[in-house]
Amino acid sequence: MHATVSPESTRAAYQNRCLDTLEAALDRTPMYNEWRSFDPGEDASIDARYAALPVLGKSQIRQHFPYGLVPRGLDLDAALARGEISFVQTSGTADESLTNIWNQDWWNASERASWSLNAYAADALTGSHREAILASALSVGPRSEGPEIGRAERTLQRFLFLNEYGSTAEWPQGLEDRIRMELEEYAPVALEANPSLLARFARWVRRNGRSVFQPRLITLTYEFPSAVQLRAIRRVFSSPIASSYGATEAGYVFMECEKGCLHQNSAFCRVDLVPVPGLEPEGVGRILATTFGNRWFPLLRFEIGDLARVSPGPCSCGRTLGLTISAIEGRLLSSFLASGNRLLTHGQMDRAMAGVEGVEDYRLDQERPDRVHLRLMVEEDRPAQSVLRDARDRIQALLGDEVHTTVEAVCGLLPEASGKFLLARRHFPLRLGA
Repeated sequence: MHATVSPESTRAAYQNRCLDTLEAALDRTPMYNEWRSFDPGEDASIDARYAALPVLGKSQIRQHFPYGLVPRGLDLDAALARGEISFVQTSGTADESLTNIWNQDWWNASERASWSLNAYAADALTGSHREAILASALSVGPRSEGPEIGRAERTLQRFLFLNEYGSTAEWPQGLEDRIRMELEEYAPVALEANPSLLARFARWVRRNGRSVFQPRLITLTYEFPSAVQLRAIRRVFSSPIASSYGATEAGYVFMECEKGCLHQNSAFCRVDLVPVPGLEPEGVGRILATTFGNRWFPLLRFEIGDLARVSPGPCSCGRTLGLTISAIEGRLLSSFLASGNRLLTHGQMDRAMAGVEGVEDYRLDQERPDRVHLRLMVEEDRPAQSVLRDARDRIQALLGDEVHTTVEAVCGLLPEASGKFLLARRHFPLRLGA
């Protein structure tokens, strides 16, 4: 008979993992040499000890890369030579590229653990299942800057990469139809996608009245899952959709369950939320991730750059270990300064945009504290001027009278240099406490 693990023992094991990770990093990793002075010590609770530590940013990782990131006693050069680890550069969302120490085995284990947080994923995903990926080639898969790459060259073991271009501006005519046919022929169990690219494909499917293969699960990753894009995706896909949230540095951090909440991948990370001064929604904070088990690249309180909103109550799925959040609220870079020095999250603005019928996609830029510019791609179902007016009014109501909002219709939108779409961006800094 299998022994039953009680919730109390599971929580105790998690707390012990937090403690062991903290002690090992502070004692053995050069990057954290100066952090020991911040630690109140073993007489304080584990949560208090973490809260007393600084926030780890990308600048510190760059400063200490690579040897300062590796705990003493480990031979980085030998591990690189035998292929246990490698150096990988992230594409970044907004000019935030970073070189990391990559541990593929740890990453795979983190991903597998996240599947248990969604009933559809736990049932369908085995680790040997067929999977199609629709993402920017700057993030994953083979890349072309000209001719299309054949399907055989875009197939790696069980993965089929549906897009070989870094930007949608490079997509040749007919690529959407090729994607549709390859989905039908490959019949993947799972489809992993940038929400922006999948929404673009879904709009093409709907406009052209085409059928599309329905995988057992769609996971959205790499970008903020916009409600506007989700609306387009759900018009043509009946598959269950789950948001898989993580970072190259931190692995799989949250997974959306079958009931719509996102649950912490507690087997592989600790998450702390730090409040943001002036932020209007309650329960929203900056995501700080601490990794478990990645011995070559231990992270304490790593600032991913995104905001999350804590769930107001327990999730109906029954999962209780770790943090449960109701939504990713977007990047801190995508929070806007509103009238009265209030901060609005991208999530707030995105929900306002989703309430406007006829919006195909959008881009919001706060160019200075008193000015916001909105660019809209407008569907053909409504007159463009009424869509522009309604969208502007929704955003203006959020921002208040001290901020002037302008709007224009555009035929297309371009991604960031990383190949990822950032739907909202503030172009001036905020002064925040650590």
